[in-house]
Amino acid sequence: SSGINAEYGGSQLPNPWSYAELARSMAAEGITCTHVDQVGDALVTASEIQRQGKTTVIEIMVTKELGDPFRRAAMRLPFRHLPKFRNTIQTSESETGQPTDL
Repeated sequence: SSGINAEYGGSQLPNPWSYAELARSMAAEGITCTHVDQVGDALVTASEIQRQGKTTVIEIMVTKELGDPFRRAAMRLPFRHLPKFRNTIQTSESETGQPTDL
């Protein structure tokens, strides 16, 4: 096992900027979704804009908590196999059972 779980993809990059605003600043379209109910409409709108030949970025604001269809196994604490990275092993989880950031 490689320790990589393909069930979950994303990032936890700390950023003070908006990817949607950044896209608009480069003449693309940017859509921000702050609630799961907005994602479907955003995809429809983005598809329409794409058909017109304009690139669209959809920025989805999410929490670190995983809901369905993700499972706890997708976010289990990682194990570092290379000795040079062993000092980055996480040994505890948050109160909600989700891994904490280093």
